[in-house]
Amino acid sequence: MAGKIKQLIDELVRLRTKNNPNVEPFVRAHLVLNGVNPDAYTPASADDPEKIRALENMIRDFQRR
Repeated sequence: MAGKIKQLIDELVRLRTKNNPNVEPFVRAHLVLNGVNPDAYTPASADDPEKIRALENMIRDFQRR
C-alpha cells in the first residue's frame, strides 16, 4: 500500500503537536534527526518496511507517555 509512511508521519505530527501549528516545525526537525525526512514522502511514495517499523515504534513510544 503506497503512502503508508506519509500517513504515519502525519499521525505522528498530529499526536506530538496536539494540533498546535507552532510546534510542527520542531517535530518535523526531530523526525529528520531520526532519519525520516517528512518532506520526502507523498501519498504516492513507495513504502519502506524499515521506515514503517521505525515510525510505528515512535508512535507507540509517544502514546505510552
